Amino acid sequence: MAKKTCLVIAMLFWTVWGDLSGTKSLDCNSFNESFVPPRSWIPYNISVSQRTFKPHDKITVTLQVTSGTGFNGFLLQAQGPDGTAPFGTFQITDRNTQGLTCRNTENSLVSHRDSSNKQSIQTVWIAPPESGTVQFRAIVFQDLDETEVNIRSQTFQTLTGSTKVLQSMSSTECGKSKFCFSDPENCDPTDADCMFMSSELLSDRNFRFEMSSRSEGYVAIGFSSDTLMGNDDVYICLVNDTGSTVAVQHALTTGRTRPTILPLGNVSNIETSYNDSVIKCSFITNNSISIEQSESDSLYYIFLTVGPVQNGAIRKHPNTPLITSQKVNISQPSQAGGTSSRPILIKVHGSMMLIAWVTVGSVGMVFARFWKGVMVKQVLGKDLWFQVHRSLMTLTVVSTMIAFILPFIQAQGWSGNWPHPIMGCVVMSLAFLQPVVALFRPLPHHKRRFIFNWFHALTGFALRVLSDATIFLGFRMIDESSNGWMKKVMGGLIGWGILRDVLFYVNVYFWKKDGGNPKGKIRNEKILLIAYLCGNLMFVIALLVGIGQS
Repeated sequence: MAKKTCLVIAMLFWTVWGDLSGTKSLDCNSFNESFVPPRSWIPYNISVSQRTFKPHDKITVTLQVTSGTGFNGFLLQAQGPDGTAPFGTFQITDRNTQGLTCRNTENSLVSHRDSSNKQSIQTVWIAPPESGTVQFRAIVFQDLDETEVNIRSQTFQTLTGSTKVLQSMSSTECGKSKFCFSDPENCDPTDADCMFMSSELLSDRNFRFEMSSRSEGYVAIGFSSDTLMGNDDVYICLVNDTGSTVAVQHALTTGRTRPTILPLGNVSNIETSYNDSVIKCSFITNNSISIEQSESDSLYYIFLTVGPVQNGAIRKHPNTPLITSQKVNISQPSQAGGTSSRPILIKVHGSMMLIAWVTVGSVGMVFARFWKGVMVKQVLGKDLWFQVHRSLMTLTVVSTMIAFILPFIQAQGWSGNWPHPIMGCVVMSLAFLQPVVALFRPLPHHKRRFIFNWFHALTGFALRVLSDATIFLGFRMIDESSNGWMKKVMGGLIGWGILRDVLFYVNVYFWKKDGGNPKGKIRNEKILLIAYLCGNLMFVIALLVGIGQS
């Protein structure tokens, strides 16, 4: 009986898992059926030893755990241009892995050899003779009896002999047959210190792009609907780790993080050179520019920047990109000027929002919360605390409304750099709602007055939290310092406001303990407010200087 039971269990095991090596009947078609989770859920990562490579190069590919306890099973493949698979083959180097055959290509897939727990596995991918972009995909099982997770690496590019050496680049055709953008303005790319880009319309949708700049990493151009980074179409010319070749990459920026590398698409006639730390590249593209704006709008802000490269991947550019002073038409011959400074309207927007909410509005809320019933001197028929509160909050709302429209004027529409603009709209809506609701508040002794009091207080609290968060996100967008000092100062300012509230509540506690604070006695409140304002102004002045220098 025991032998029969063991035989049944073994047959069931063979049926479910496919074979005793634990490959769970995985094959080429498994990638079309696997669950693809949201990015924040993925506890695994695929990394490669270098981001660009030539035919027959051997590249180390690592699948590893980023959070959690590990994984028991996996299937790894390389996809070529347009999602074709398999692309290249694998050399098995890890004793926990084995090669599989896909579409008559031996070792074109890599899988687990057994179901033991693994923190990471390594294999060697051998690039095929043909050119194209490559993306590694993996199906990962934390346990072989649980739902699998399908993950993808970034897209990488092979370098082939079709890339030619760029012989020359000149500005002589700028304004005649080419659109040009450079720093210094109107400089010639034969000058090593000239940061230069040009575009030339060859046919209906075919453009020739040129780039040149002194850099030991990369030079890049971006096309944007606004002057803020995020959701921008980008072309990058980067030097490989050995400094021997220059690759062209197509990418999409997703905010303040490293851009997502896209398939190179319809790019041809690539010519590059790298001499004396000067990168030059030229290519023809038929790719459409994919950014968030209406299809009829053919005008773009142009970004031009340089930065370092590490392990074949671009790193954050140390300086603010050069940006055209207005939207331009890259199909019309002209020469554009630009600046590496934030547009003045964006600086005014940030400065007004900062002062309005962390100083004027913040103090206005203090008068409503801690001076009510204390500062009772009558001014124009109302308690003085109320007149001060109403005046400061009105100034805050008016300043917010003015500052709110400035980015729309600058961007000539909606900016896609969410969540900052989304949260800004929420703050604007609530700020406008507060005084409107206040106009219809019941009399102090009305039976429904408590409804207004609670609504007004909760909305005020929400405004304080959301305004602080929105301003912090704004500094995150413009703070390009290596240590992120503006974000840290803003964090300190938020903490200073919390400390102010704690001290005011402690003061309230003690005067209630002593039988209440007599009307008109505000000595402690004055001291606390003056101390808060002194610290507040120190933080605000530092941030205003940072905005001015951005």
